[in-house]
Amino acid sequence: MRADELLQTHTLWYGDAVLLGLAGELDLATAPLVHRAVTAALDGHPRTLCLDLAGLTFCDETGLRALNRLTRQAPTARVSLYLTGLSPRLYRTPGPAQGRSLLAPVHPPALTPPPAGRHGRGPSAKTAGLHA
Repeated sequence: MRADELLQTHTLWYGDAVLLGLAGELDLATAPLVHRAVTAALDGHPRTLCLDLAGLTFCDETGLRALNRLTRQAPTARVSLYLTGLSPRLYRTPGPAQGRSLLAPVHPPALTPPPAGRHGRGPSAKTAGLHA
């Protein structure tokens, strides 16, 4: 099975905020997909990046390390990072305690579409690895 069959990412822009949703398995095979999706989102220079983990069905220690790298990458990119859709399954993932500690519930600001014409773009779906 290919990595893009195991994990789908979808990106939705709301003005200067981006919502990146993950669905499937986050592990050694799929962590590079997340890295590419985040890099593509950051190339759009958002002020806020909201990572929705509600669709994850599996996350191993490699997946936790990938999320941990994101928490270090966001401040460097001058982006506020929020994690949403946290599942109790993620708290039980075997691995180092420092990896699990980043999974504290965080409530992002409400993402609402900007008025038409503001910031040059309204909500738009940009997809990476999303297959019908």
